[in-house]
Amino acid sequence: MKIINGNKVLFSADDVQTFARAWPACKLRDRAYWFEFDAGGDLIDTDVPSHDDGAEAVALADVAKQFLMEGLCPRWVTA
Repeated sequence: MKIINGNKVLFSADDVQTFARAWPACKLRDRAYWFEFDAGGDLIDTDVPSHDDGAEAVALADVAKQFLMEGLCPRWVTA
């Protein structure tokens, strides 16, 4: 997981794979995903396709927001 251009959080495919293990029937694929936020922390863009969208994508976006806004990085994230 890393921050790009100060407002976009990128999860590697390995990060997503590790995250998905906690979600039964997870719709996220083994690929990288990114989430972009405005200065107030509102999600303004993402590359999550509509067929991957669901509770797990929302949870991953929440992790991205916490990382960007508060510097909180979950232990499951790969280095």
